[in-house]
Amino acid sequence: MPKEDCKYWEKCYQRNAAHLEKYNHPLRKRDAEQENKESEDGVADAKKLAPNQKEEDKDTDKGEVVESEEAAPNTSGTTSPPDMDAEKTENVDKGKFETETAELHKEALNNIAGKNYMEILEKRIRLSVQQEYENLCKSNEFIRHKFLVEMPEDFYDFWKFINTLKQESPLKHMESVFQLQLVGPFEFLAGNFHQAKIGEPGDYLRHWRFYYDPPEFQTVFVRRGTGVHYGYWRDVPQDKEKLLIARNDMTRGCEFEFIAGNLFDAFLYYLEHDFVGTPFTAAQVSAAKKSLQKFVGDNSLELPKLDQLQRERQKNVVAKTFHRAGIVVPFERTTQLGYRPLNVSDAELKKILALFERKDLADNDGHAKQAVLEKLQPVANAANIAVDECDFGTALELGIDLFCSGHKELHMLASSLLMPAYSLLQRPQFIAIAKAHMDRRSRDLDLSIFKVLN
Repeated sequence: MPKEDCKYWEKCYQRNAAHLEKYNHPLRKRDAEQENKESEDGVADAKKLAPNQKEEDKDTDKGEVVESEEAAPNTSGTTSPPDMDAEKTENVDKGKFETETAELHKEALNNIAGKNYMEILEKRIRLSVQQEYENLCKSNEFIRHKFLVEMPEDFYDFWKFINTLKQESPLKHMESVFQLQLVGPFEFLAGNFHQAKIGEPGDYLRHWRFYYDPPEFQTVFVRRGTGVHYGYWRDVPQDKEKLLIARNDMTRGCEFEFIAGNLFDAFLYYLEHDFVGTPFTAAQVSAAKKSLQKFVGDNSLELPKLDQLQRERQKNVVAKTFHRAGIVVPFERTTQLGYRPLNVSDAELKKILALFERKDLADNDGHAKQAVLEKLQPVANAANIAVDECDFGTALELGIDLFCSGHKELHMLASSLLMPAYSLLQRPQFIAIAKAHMDRRSRDLDLSIFKVLN
């Protein structure tokens, strides 16, 4: 018995076996007619396109023949156009470049495969930094690079002198006999930095920088186990000639005094005033003094003298400041440009800072700081106005005074005065030193970088 046609024709959604067995699903008549018509139209279009396609094929074949003729070697003695030769060369170079790039990319992937890429990169950076550090250690450039200053001639002459006292381990000899530690750049000359771990830039700037040391001061002598230390004083970071030697005892406050015009005289001053000798060391002290005089004479050293250097410097000092060493800035005396006094005296400023010590304010969290800042703000505003009018020394004076007060609560205000002052005075090295110092300012007596790195 023939099957009936399904009323939904070919679009029926049912797919079960019983339904398919019972009904046919043919195309609708109008759909079949449309399909036949489209088929006939397609054949007709193909016939129309055939002649045109043949013509295009002919043109293509003809072009290929022409290109092959152009590509063939020129045996007739004529030359190819320059543009065509350049294009060929460019294509060859481009292909070669792409091939090399692909090979390098493949090599890079092979090297990285199965490895931690960041770990490899960090290792390479460490090796590069280590190599740079080792290269620095080969010359005195290390001192300028790490401490941001250069040393005067008397520094290197004094190093030669102490090597005549004890050629092997001269630093240990000076410490064991005279309780005098030669630190900072002396430790570099002794080779102590060569095998040390690499520190952060700030670690080197804090190396033997005592609590009250301003950026202008660089420690070179330390009486072992005490706050007594001597060092070079530079009013400008680039200074490396005729530098004064200053002394400070950190345990007694922020005041500095100039005691010598060179390291030889500073050593003699130390033996006379700070060295605590015994009957057993008297002979060694006497022998050291004689050796020093002989070394200076034999080498015809012309050492700067304290009095002369102080007189020359005093002409340029514009304010004493709390550390009493004074500050030096460019100052035009006819126009009074470069510095103006603070709008409070040193006594009035100290009275404001004394609020930190008042018990009724100190017992309340933050009240002392707030009271001090309220009174200091007009003084700081006046100093900033002075900077705007090219009196840079005013902000430098107030910034140094706040630093010398020793109150860490004032570090931010001190920085806001010192940084622009040093910048406008073109002393950027002092900015780095002041920032590193105030970041980790310590009252410890052992301020060696080697304690930090080990």
